[in-house]
Amino acid sequence: MHLLTGRGKQEDLMTYRNTTAISVLTAGLALSAGAADAQTRCGASYEMQPGDTLYQVSQACRVSLARIFDLNPDIGDIDDIAVGTEIRVASRPDGVDDSEAPARDTYEVESGDTLFSIAQAVGTSVAALLNENDNVNPFALAVGEILDIPTGDRQAGFRVRPLAGPPGGEVTVQARNLTPGDYVTVGVGPTAAEWRALRQVRVAADGELRTDVGVPDWADPGDILTYVIDTDRGVTLKSRDFDVVARDDVDDDQSIALEGRVRHGVECYTLTTPDGDLWSLTGEEFTAGEYVEIEGARADMSICQQGIGTVDVDTITEVQPQ
Repeated sequence: MHLLTGRGKQEDLMTYRNTTAISVLTAGLALSAGAADAQTRCGASYEMQPGDTLYQVSQACRVSLARIFDLNPDIGDIDDIAVGTEIRVASRPDGVDDSEAPARDTYEVESGDTLFSIAQAVGTSVAALLNENDNVNPFALAVGEILDIPTGDRQAGFRVRPLAGPPGGEVTVQARNLTPGDYVTVGVGPTAAEWRALRQVRVAADGELRTDVGVPDWADPGDILTYVIDTDRGVTLKSRDFDVVARDDVDDDQSIALEGRVRHGVECYTLTTPDGDLWSLTGEEFTAGEYVEIEGARADMSICQQGIGTVDVDTITEVQPQ
């Protein structure tokens, strides 16, 4: 099993030279070494070889995926790039790249600005701007007002559902407060520092991401995995522990994972999901008012008789609302 490590690790290529795709990629780098010194590790462009992925190209050339997409707007299907396709990784043959403006830490509000237009202009989300500027009234921005621009880790929320499953099963990955329009890499491995890329996904205009990926076939029941989102901006988000279980241990009709607000019910505590669904809760101690993630099994309605079903809760964790 060969795992790709997190970005910025110098040993990435050395560790995996014996895999076909990376070997081909490394050979391509050697051929362009002279140009790479002046521009990127790959020169101004890279020609796709059999088995290559854009993630491997970005890691080898030390160019972010976001930058690759900026330089190749007509790239098409990122999961089906033809062998021989030339991928630009630098803006000009001489390696001089004046298209990227220096990162800004503040923004001065101009006439006609809205919080959404500012977020789009500086490459962040409205939620991230509000988190960074607690005293700002989003409905009454003043011309000349100075806003702090989030940099680095903006406390992006990241969760996966469910938190257990068999090899080959499906996992839903969700995140918020990412940079709108960025391409990020979703991966999984035994640790957050040792992982294999699963797919590249583009962040939505509101800074949110939602995608389905799989539990890797190389994982064995009893393994504990970590799902990651590599943002190509110096931040790698990691999930809570994911337990790999045998398929026979999964009861697809009964197992359930939900999140929402706990409240007092008629006979049992209840949980109201973000979609407005109401569930009765049994099996644990609950605190009214908390926003939680729960996992458990569907149960008979018994005495609760409230909502669309009852969950016999195995685990409960207080979390921040998405």
